[in-house]
Amino acid sequence: MVSGKTMILGMMGIACSLLMACSSKQKEYLGEMPVIAEKVTLPTGDLIVCDLAKATDTLDVPLSMLTEELQIVPLDNRDEALVGGWVRTTVSDNYILVSNNRQVPYKLFGRDGKFICSVGSFGQGPNEYQLTYAEQLDEAHNRIYIMSWNAEKILVFDLKGNPQPYIPLNTRVPKGKFRVNTADSTVIVTKLPFEGSAEMVWVQDMHGNRKQSIAPGHLMAPRDFSNEVMDAHNTSAYDVMFLIIMPEAKQDSLYHYNLEKNRLEPRFTALFTGERIPWHGYTELPRHFMGDVSFPVQVSETSFQGSAPAYYIVDKTTLKGNFMRLKNDFLHISAWPSFSNGYYTANMEPMTLKEQLEEALKEENLDESVQARIKACLSSLDENGNNVILLAKLKN
Repeated sequence: MVSGKTMILGMMGIACSLLMACSSKQKEYLGEMPVIAEKVTLPTGDLIVCDLAKATDTLDVPLSMLTEELQIVPLDNRDEALVGGWVRTTVSDNYILVSNNRQVPYKLFGRDGKFICSVGSFGQGPNEYQLTYAEQLDEAHNRIYIMSWNAEKILVFDLKGNPQPYIPLNTRVPKGKFRVNTADSTVIVTKLPFEGSAEMVWVQDMHGNRKQSIAPGHLMAPRDFSNEVMDAHNTSAYDVMFLIIMPEAKQDSLYHYNLEKNRLEPRFTALFTGERIPWHGYTELPRHFMGDVSFPVQVSETSFQGSAPAYYIVDKTTLKGNFMRLKNDFLHISAWPSFSNGYYTANMEPMTLKEQLEEALKEENLDESVQARIKACLSSLDENGNNVILLAKLKN
């Protein structure tokens, strides 16, 4: 990090004042919620603006409201298949791709959890990587694409782990997101809009030749690597958000990149109460927008972390919503709002999942079908085994 700052990022939380504003009242359906957003028509299309001052309750959102049936996939337990601790998980129709963790390379599994292959390897040589920031699983074209944290190229592999010719990037990309359109041989790349940068989004071919680009403009931010680029790809749009938190949080929107007109079009933003703009992130789902807010808490002279997490949800059609807690009602456990590439995913160590399931079984009046599902899951867990993937496809 710049100037030695260490930031703990992600879906991070909310200030105590906002938490106190939320009552303990729990409601199960968005239909009962107030309208907390409005739709504003701009020359670039409709923008949904959420007013968080109108969100006064905390809503228990069942995962089943957002997704289809949950699948529980214990990963292959062979030594070469072990994935380690915190990792990103990408799901397609027939595959599960798990990102690298420290010196562990990417792992590709079938949807049944059977190990297929490692993808590339940890290191600094050809077709090797260390810290990675983004990946794409393109099942339709037999391709896996991997981008490092500070990249000059996108590494390419087939679904058997065999290296393919890499894609050179038009410029060095620290903390970049991308989407390869294999069918028409184009790549959209997004990077942090640093001061002095000539571009923040561009389209290039597979040989690194730039076709069009967008300059940072009003989104330009200081050169601080505590900031992030966020995307989710839960719809057909190329969505992007720049999470600017250093040296201070900056108001922003979730954008769609309009390839034909070569512009970023704002689709969702939020209005915040209080004197400071909080750290905030937005995620688009097929039917909803979700957001998180937090404020930094300084824990040492050079280190910050976020306050306790809180989230909110807005229905795209009715504009109703509220603060929320996501509940995995299939297993009666809490759930982190992790949605990407059209799926909810949770990549859990077996002991962590076991503890949560055992607590769930203690609940009174637990539905018999949920009880049966929990017991079946518990019986399949190997406490010393590989991770377990919980996944569910988003409803369209």
